[in-house]
Amino acid sequence: MPIIALNGPEAMRIRKANDLATWGSRTKENRVEPVAKPAFDTPFQLQPGEKIFTIGSCFARHVEGELVNRGFEIPMRDLFRKGAFEGLAPEIVNNFGTPSIYNEFAWAFGEQAFDEDKAIVEVGKDRFVDLHMVNSIRPGPFDEVLARRKGLLSATRSLADCRVLIMTLGLAEVWWDEEAQTYLNTAPLPTVLNAAADRFSLHVLDFAECHDYLKRALDIAFAHGRDDLRVILTVSPVPMMATHRRTDVITANSYSKSVLRTVAEHIVQADDRISYFPSYETVTLSDRRLAWMDDLVHVSKEMVGLNVDRMVDAFTGNPHPVERQLPATASLSNENAAALFLADQARSARALDDEAFFEEHRDEARKSPAFALEYAKFLFAKKDLEAALDILDNAQGVEAELLRASLLRATGAYDEAAAVAANVCRTNPKGQEQWRLRLDIAAARKDLEDIAVIEKEWLQAAPARRGIILSFVGSAFRRAGNDHEALDRLRDSGIDPADAEGFVAVEWAWALLSLQEYGEARGVIEKFVPRSDWQVNQVKQIRKKLAAAEAA
Repeated sequence: MPIIALNGPEAMRIRKANDLATWGSRTKENRVEPVAKPAFDTPFQLQPGEKIFTIGSCFARHVEGELVNRGFEIPMRDLFRKGAFEGLAPEIVNNFGTPSIYNEFAWAFGEQAFDEDKAIVEVGKDRFVDLHMVNSIRPGPFDEVLARRKGLLSATRSLADCRVLIMTLGLAEVWWDEEAQTYLNTAPLPTVLNAAADRFSLHVLDFAECHDYLKRALDIAFAHGRDDLRVILTVSPVPMMATHRRTDVITANSYSKSVLRTVAEHIVQADDRISYFPSYETVTLSDRRLAWMDDLVHVSKEMVGLNVDRMVDAFTGNPHPVERQLPATASLSNENAAALFLADQARSARALDDEAFFEEHRDEARKSPAFALEYAKFLFAKKDLEAALDILDNAQGVEAELLRASLLRATGAYDEAAAVAANVCRTNPKGQEQWRLRLDIAAARKDLEDIAVIEKEWLQAAPARRGIILSFVGSAFRRAGNDHEALDRLRDSGIDPADAEGFVAVEWAWALLSLQEYGEARGVIEKFVPRSDWQVNQVKQIRKKLAAAEAA
């Protein structure tokens, strides 16, 4: 049945009276380009400095940061000043699916019992994980993991003291725990999954399931919260990092966000205590160059700020809203459609090694930075380094800078390459490529001191990715000739060699082999299933060296 029904005359009256009923056009100033600014209702007002409860996906953490800067009290941020949470990143309290949001409310307010025997599992000697917290948290002693859970439940109960709840919905692809008969927050660690293969399964939720869990979560909030509780509901624009389904992540993410956006509309239309804020529309409809960081997953800091500024200004009735300054559109690529389509053709020509295509269009490299970037990549593959650097002079942006750094490194200009890569890390800390390139350059120079500096800076920039960062740092130390430092980093990463996959498994095996830990190295490599030509080749080399060492 429809969620709204209007008779014909009423619908026509609203259409004619609504200045926002159409999109506008490029011939005059509009609210779509370059930054989308959809209008929204503000049926209540935020009070300066009041306590606001926040829950949801990683976008909620961005919102929290901006609210703290505006002077609001955020209980979920106060949590990180206490005991078991000290020194951890705020992202560890993310809740991605509506079932996970429901679970946290149900456990906190006693609607359901938290079963620690099923939820907290052992992954190694005196090493445990909470299946309902994000899987990037390093395993720890049982008492520490339990203390963290109790702290989170206590913080969640602070919702009862808040007049405003801000909730962001993340995704619809979630994991089911058959033994506990409940949904998890993120995928179980490989150790846990391998130890109980039949216990966990991936579920792609439908509308009814997402709606039911969100409705029940809000029912708990209203039942245990203040009588005047109001909710700001939004859908996170941050896409899923990867999908476990046999489909393109773009398609999987589109389904996930569409379902959640539909759920949000149904929830808002049914309850006037709940308002929708269009952060999803603001980000996804804005110029991608302004909206997204270079990993194409994280929303740019400026766009997050603009989003929260609009929300807070509107809900506080600020007559002089702060206009967040985004990068000037003039500083972005203004190439026409023909040039951008030619650059897209160049990507295909690179894959086909079509030298004739680049010869035919070589003059375009001086006119089109996008084409110049593709041409430089083609020349790099041909090992024509100087020509590639020359062509790249006309290209700008992070991708061009990283390619320039790689070219300089290939020519032996290590200092200049390192400076270019370091600048990218400072201006664009998200992502791996720039950091890995810096580590590769330092390893090639055998510069142990620089590797340690990069390690410190990368950990500060992305503390939630500690495990993978230390794995890459360990690899750099090994290639620089310090096997002991390499193994120390791998052990400190929290990744069990028995569960290591991909690049990490290969690094564990090489480090153990270098330090003559032959039995452990063989144990790692025998359990590892290579999934790329590079991994297959690495495994062959490791097995060959192991056989030679064990025969000696």
